[in-house]
Amino acid sequence: MTHTSFLHPFVTRSHRGVYGIIRHDNQILVIRKARGPYTGLYDLPGGSPEAGETPEQTVIREIKEETNCDVISHTLVGEKTIFFSAFTKASGEEGCLQHTGVLFNIEVSGEPATQGDGLDSNGAEWVDIDSLSCQNATPFVLIGCGKEVISLANAEDYPMDVFIRRGKDLRPQNRYPMISGVFLFNSKGNIILQKVAYTKKVDAGKWSYSAGGHVDAGESYEQAALRELAEEMGVIASHAEFVGKSADIRDGHLRSFHHVFKVISDSPIVFDPKEVAEVKEFTIPELISQIKEHPEQFKHVFAQLFMDYYAKE
Repeated sequence: MTHTSFLHPFVTRSHRGVYGIIRHDNQILVIRKARGPYTGLYDLPGGSPEAGETPEQTVIREIKEETNCDVISHTLVGEKTIFFSAFTKASGEEGCLQHTGVLFNIEVSGEPATQGDGLDSNGAEWVDIDSLSCQNATPFVLIGCGKEVISLANAEDYPMDVFIRRGKDLRPQNRYPMISGVFLFNSKGNIILQKVAYTKKVDAGKWSYSAGGHVDAGESYEQAALRELAEEMGVIASHAEFVGKSADIRDGHLRSFHHVFKVISDSPIVFDPKEVAEVKEFTIPELISQIKEHPEQFKHVFAQLFMDYYAKE
């Protein structure tokens, strides 16, 4: 397992740890943080490895120390890196935490200790998943609950926060969704596009990227592009070539950031009808002509980025 190196100019603090996701029915076992950037929030039990420890050893030890529960089984979920800027440093300056977590699904026995050590934890407890939000829980807790948590960027397109998509919370000011798109080409040099499902609220019935969507918390733009391509078109790829990026600005307001990647594949298309109305193969001259003649039939940011890309080729 490799450490994610993703520091950017706005990060003021970084941390790496190992954490356990412990769920039962509609509840998750959490601790209440007593210090650090997450002070006052629910967090996953876990912490930093001691010298010579494996991640498995760390998560078993930390869960015992912080919850007094014994680990029965553990299954590696993976490594995620999130950004959290909703804290103030001791100096009074606002900070941004880059937090990398190795996550395990855990089963435990025993009752959680409601009294913490007073230093790092104010005690462990089971909480209802439906009661959790960005206001009372850390990003890793929200991810562990299975909520649809997306990354948000600042105005300079650096990831800074997370947000529960389709949740009831208002999106933080000056934070913008991060969108990944894919240009899927076949070996003939033609591009395969999708038409957005008519049930969608935005750009319904318009031709758009071959695949695309929000960058989930813990993902890079490229990882999101590859995931969306697999989910929406059934095409599995291990790498995507970066093409370009753009900001979606409407009515003078910044709405989101788009990064686009190119994938070449002749794999059969198996699209998700909930996301895609239809797919179509275009030659490059044909697509350029249609964008020029009927721009209203295309998602604006897609058309802009495609024309920019083609001009470079």
